[in-house]
Amino acid sequence: MPFLLAVTLAAAVQPTCSWDRPGHNPYTGGAAAAIDRYVDIPAAVRGTLKRRMEEGQSDDKVSITRDGIIGKNQYNPQIRDMHFGSSSLCNTVTRTKWAADRIEPGAVYCVGEHCILVPKICGNVSRITRGAPAVAAVVEEQRRELEGTVEFADMGLVDAEPRDEEEMMLSQLDELDEDGNHHSERKKSLRSAGRTAGGVDEFVMEQELDLDDLASAYARRLAIGLGESDGEIHTAVPEPGTWAMLLGGLGLIGWFGRRRAGRANPA
Repeated sequence: MPFLLAVTLAAAVQPTCSWDRPGHNPYTGGAAAAIDRYVDIPAAVRGTLKRRMEEGQSDDKVSITRDGIIGKNQYNPQIRDMHFGSSSLCNTVTRTKWAADRIEPGAVYCVGEHCILVPKICGNVSRITRGAPAVAAVVEEQRRELEGTVEFADMGLVDAEPRDEEEMMLSQLDELDEDGNHHSERKKSLRSAGRTAGGVDEFVMEQELDLDDLASAYARRLAIGLGESDGEIHTAVPEPGTWAMLLGGLGLIGWFGRRRAGRANPA
């Protein structure tokens, strides 16, 4: 009896098989029975794999080619412990006779380092080895780029309160003289001169008041069109009513001058 069992097991488990014709000898047994034959996988992990396979909760959908297994993760191209027929098991399978452009879809179920591959064409439950995720290189490159960039922290900068446009322009004009130079050093100041006999405080200017300077500043303010969006300088032009008053005044001055001259020379 032990001899017959050994012969049966030897016939059921083969060291190397060819998978050059997918779908020719599909697995007809149950997924749970196939998983239980992987005795090196812990019982708790086998239980989780069986439950997930029954519920169809795969970790990856892959494309099996002659030279690799392509999915979102990186997999070793070798397929091992593949089930055929009702209970046959091959420790190593080859697919060297596949065409270079042949693709067979499959599902991968993984728990930790243990991954099960189930090709769609024949359901041959088998095992593969999962490597690092296929996007690991991209993630690492992005991490290096982030480490190489300067991260700007919140510097606590507070925007200054906005000032009225006209107020800003007038303040800038006040700081310039007729030559365009700052004259903050030339600001006029008052100095106390004591009190008069009547008890009144008197003040005198430390510097002489420059009327020409004040007139120039006022003229510069009038020359700029405040509130204009284009920022251009506009020259103030008298209105028609101003011209009329000016001409009328000149006419009156001439008339009075002629009348006064006539009185002085009656002859």
